[in-house]
Amino acid sequence: MRARQHFEQQFCLENLKKIFEERIANSATTGKDGVSPDAFGAVIDAELGQSLTKVRNRSYRFTAYRQKLVLKGAGKPPREISVATVRGRIVLRAINNVLIECFSDKRQAAPHYFIHEISELIKPLGDEYSFVQVDVRDFYPSIVHEFLMQRVRSRVRTPELLRLIETAIQTPTGASSPQASPKGVPQGLSISNILSAIYMIRFDEIMHSRHAYFRYVDDIVVVCKTDVAAKTFAFIAGQLKKIGLLCHEISEGSKSKIVPLTRGIDYLGYYVKPKIVSVRKSSYRRMMETIMGILTAAKHTTNNKKILRRLNIKITGCIFDQKRRGWMFFFSMTTDVSQLRRLDKFVQREWRRAGMEQFGRPKTFIKTYHEIRYRLDKTKYIPRFDEYSREQKAALIADMHFLEVGDVLTWPQDRIDRTFAKIVRKEVAELENDITPFS
Repeated sequence: MRARQHFEQQFCLENLKKIFEERIANSATTGKDGVSPDAFGAVIDAELGQSLTKVRNRSYRFTAYRQKLVLKGAGKPPREISVATVRGRIVLRAINNVLIECFSDKRQAAPHYFIHEISELIKPLGDEYSFVQVDVRDFYPSIVHEFLMQRVRSRVRTPELLRLIETAIQTPTGASSPQASPKGVPQGLSISNILSAIYMIRFDEIMHSRHAYFRYVDDIVVVCKTDVAAKTFAFIAGQLKKIGLLCHEISEGSKSKIVPLTRGIDYLGYYVKPKIVSVRKSSYRRMMETIMGILTAAKHTTNNKKILRRLNIKITGCIFDQKRRGWMFFFSMTTDVSQLRRLDKFVQREWRRAGMEQFGRPKTFIKTYHEIRYRLDKTKYIPRFDEYSREQKAALIADMHFLEVGDVLTWPQDRIDRTFAKIVRKEVAELENDITPFS
C-alpha cells in the first residue's frame, strides 16, 4: 500500500475520532490551550472537521507545544518534553500511524531485545573484545530538518503529509514566538521516535555492515576486538558528525567509553557482562524508591485496599491495550534473581513496618519473574485488564476510590468502563515513567 492510501485511511473523520477515543479521551493531559479531552469531546465533530479541511489544503498549524521538564538527576539539566493540544495529539498520532506503515522495518525494537542480543553475543567472549559505548549529545535537538525530510521523502510523496511533518517539527515548545530553527525534533510527541529512526536509516545501515552494532535512540553500543576499539569509536564519531550529530568524547565520567567485556556496562536499565545480566543500580534504586513512596502514602490514608492494589501493580505489571507493561516485563532479561529476592525481602519488611500485614500480603517479584518467563500464557498472577469482567472492573474501582462494590455495580456500563480505563491508564503511565530508559 502506498503512502497516499495510508494517509487517506488515517485522515478521515471516523479514524480521527477512533484515535481520540482509544488514545486520548481517558487521559487528563492538556496542551498549551488548556482544553481538556472532555471539553474537546463535546465539540469533536466540528473541531476535527475543521482540522481535516486545513490538512487537505495544507494550512493546518499546530498550537505551540506546552513545555514539561523532566528531572534527570543532580547536576544535570532537565529534559524538555513537548506536550501538544488534544487536537494536535490526534493529528500527530495519525501522522505516526502513516509513518509506521511506510517505514515498518524501522520501528524501534524493545530495550530487552537489545539486551538479549548483546548477552548472547558476549557469552563466549573475553577481554580480547570490548564494548564501545557512544552517547550522542542533544540527539533530538540536533536532528537536521533538511536531512530528515530527505529520508522521509524516500518513501513518502504525499504533499499534505509532508507539510504536516514539517509543521510539526517546526512548531515551538513553550516560547510564543521564537526564531525558526533548521534543526530539532520535539521530544515526547507520538512522532518523535519514528522520525528519529527514519533519520538514522543510513547511519544504521553503515554500522550494521561493519560492526556488531546496537542502537536504542541515542545510546549506541558496539562489540569489537579490543585492539581496534579506539579506531572504531573514531569511525562512529565521524559518521555521526556527517549527519549533524556530536557524541561525548571518551573521558573520565563520560557516557562514551571503551570497556573490556568482563568489566561490563550499564545499558538500557541493565548491567551487562558475559557471565550475568542484572538490573543496574540506578534502576534498582528507583524501584525501591517507588515502593517506599507507595508505602509512605499508607500513613496518610485509610484506603488500605488502594495501597495494596497499587503496590501489586508495581510488582507484577499488567497487560493492557494488548501490551505488556511494568518493571518485570521490562527487566525479564535479568539472570540475577538474587536482586529480586532482595526486593521481595525489602517489600515484606517495609509492609510490616507500615503496619499493613492485616490487610493482606503483597505479591512477589520472584514469582512474577517466573510467571513471565515460563507460563505467561496461562498465568492469572499478572492482571490482564483487557479481559476484566464488569464485576472485576467494579471491584478495582471500588478499591481505588474507596467505594462499595455494590454501589459501583449500579452505574451504567459506559461509566464503569470509562472510570476503569482512567484508573488503569494512570497506573500504566506511572509504570512507563518508572522504566523509561532515559540516558
